[in-house]
Amino acid sequence: MTLVGTIAVTLFLSGCGGDSKEQERQRREAEDMVYKAYLDKDYPRIIELVDSFKPLGSFSEGKAYYWLGYAYDRLMQKRMAELYWKTGIAAVENSTDDEDVRVYAGITNRLTGLFTTWTEYEAALKVAIPATERLKSLGRDTTSEYTNMLIYIGCAQSRFGLKEDKNNKSLEEAYSAHLDNIRRHPHAISYRDAIVGVINICYNFLEMADYEKAELWLGRMGQLIDGYEKQADARSDYAEKQRARYNIYLARALEGLGRRDEAAEAYRLFCQSEFFKTAEGKILASDYLRLAGRWQDAADNFSNLNTLMEEQNVGYSLENIQKMLLKKFDVNRRAGRMDSANAVSMEIIEHLDSAITQARRADAIEQEAVHKKELEMTAENERNVRNRHIGRIIGMTTVIVFLLIYIIVRHRMGVRLKKAHNALQTAYDQLEETTTAKERMESELRIARDIQMSMVPSVFPEIDGLDMYASMTPAREVGGDLYNFLRKGDKLYFCIGDVSGKGVPASLFMTLATHGFLSLASTGRKPAEIATRMNAELSINNEMGMFVTMFICMYDLKQGRLEYCNAGHNPPIIGNAEGQYTFLDVKETNAPIGLWPDLEYVGEEMNLPSNSMMLLYTDGLNEAENRQQEQYGEDRIIQLMTSHASLSTRDMIEALKADTDQFRDGAEQNDDLTMLAFSFTS
Repeated sequence: MTLVGTIAVTLFLSGCGGDSKEQERQRREAEDMVYKAYLDKDYPRIIELVDSFKPLGSFSEGKAYYWLGYAYDRLMQKRMAELYWKTGIAAVENSTDDEDVRVYAGITNRLTGLFTTWTEYEAALKVAIPATERLKSLGRDTTSEYTNMLIYIGCAQSRFGLKEDKNNKSLEEAYSAHLDNIRRHPHAISYRDAIVGVINICYNFLEMADYEKAELWLGRMGQLIDGYEKQADARSDYAEKQRARYNIYLARALEGLGRRDEAAEAYRLFCQSEFFKTAEGKILASDYLRLAGRWQDAADNFSNLNTLMEEQNVGYSLENIQKMLLKKFDVNRRAGRMDSANAVSMEIIEHLDSAITQARRADAIEQEAVHKKELEMTAENERNVRNRHIGRIIGMTTVIVFLLIYIIVRHRMGVRLKKAHNALQTAYDQLEETTTAKERMESELRIARDIQMSMVPSVFPEIDGLDMYASMTPAREVGGDLYNFLRKGDKLYFCIGDVSGKGVPASLFMTLATHGFLSLASTGRKPAEIATRMNAELSINNEMGMFVTMFICMYDLKQGRLEYCNAGHNPPIIGNAEGQYTFLDVKETNAPIGLWPDLEYVGEEMNLPSNSMMLLYTDGLNEAENRQQEQYGEDRIIQLMTSHASLSTRDMIEALKADTDQFRDGAEQNDDLTMLAFSFTS
């Protein structure tokens, strides 16, 4: 039975493995096509593509429902978008897979925004609160989706009149997250994300007529716009538009607080912007003008309404009649422009009946479509269950067939095996002696590997503010890489090295080098002196010409001063508190240790910046090769560390190991791989 199960599993896996690359290629092509339709804002095309790709397995269930919900949302089919997004949440909410968690964050953010837009605040909270709690528990509380949902939560809670400290907590946490993102990535796009978030908060409080809070958040909005304008990649048109929006919002808040002169000045500044000249800008200004009782100016601005509706390609829906045409009627009536008011009223009367009919018809069509889609999804689930049952039956039948074949073959082979037994016994006696010697050699190599790995520390110093971690992966049973450290008073010594060659000779030379470093470091010598004395010792009677490249450091824990000596090794990578990584500028490379006696090694020193990280590594990292013999490369190291700048030293090393494994794509490890990361917060 064990043999049968092994055969069945082997066949299954071999069948799947052959198609994995092709499936990955199809998945990338499918995602590229959907993304292009997204950029083109071709929402029916998105639906068409996802519906055709989903049965082929090119999209995961969660990602398919994300895109379908997004497309229907853009097509203003709220119920259909809600159906797909809720189904998508159910598909991924219990998964911890990275891709599923990203999809979960995207769907919950979109669905919360949908409910908030339709003023369904209770429904928004029911989605956003458990979603943010789950993302935080998974360590995903630095994403833009998480921050957006905090803003939705704060705004929705304020609509319910809940305690201010509860509302403020969500909004302040979101604002702090935006500021942290700006500190980590001081670019225009980080400022834009923060500006959009704060705009939503300002608009929420203005609509609630909570002008004091609106003024507070508008102050923050102004500071973010100032910061955006200073960025090299900032767009002047975007900055000008948001500055204008800030001024008209501020005018509205100040008017609500009774500070009419200040409000008028803010409105004057708004009128000087290019945004004011647009139909959208004039309609936006009407909220302030209505609040200020400036009915004539408001009526003038609303004369641009038809232009705005044409620009935005919107018709006479019930929502537009309520939000725009009724306001236009009201301001003209209050301005005494009765002819214009009557004209607007006739326009409303003319389109109201068709708008109601259209709304009812659209609602009925959407309800019917949602019901139809629910039936289709139920039928699809039933088909999947039925297919799984059929699959189980086929699997059991296959096992039974294999079992029968196995019994027949076993009977026939029994006869042959009996005849071959005597011949094999003779061959076995001859091989036994050779096998025993080989097993003894392999056992000795395993012992040598255990001894070697026990020589490198696996427990790292616990010092306040210090974060240190290292990892060594030999390419063979034993290797020639090394790392070690030693604390002596306020000085922390650490090193990394790479012995020429591999196997047992390299391992023995590595042992001598490690012992030499620890012995000399314990005397309190400087790194250059340690290298000089190690070279003098290892050069004696070195008939095989072996050598070791090393990078030796001594860090002063009190002063933050780093002294180091590079003996022909790769220069380390160092990152600053902003998450920017580059290679350390090493001026004195020196020769490797062990080649020539009487060398005098030269060291260097620097002040290590606070909150920075240094990575020491051997060439098993940058020279790791894939099946095509392409090397991992130094640029890829810098790119990965920059994109994971917030990680601890241990997580950074694990991320680099995982990425090199993925890059090799099954190719054999061609060299020992050792890394040591070090950071200190003063």
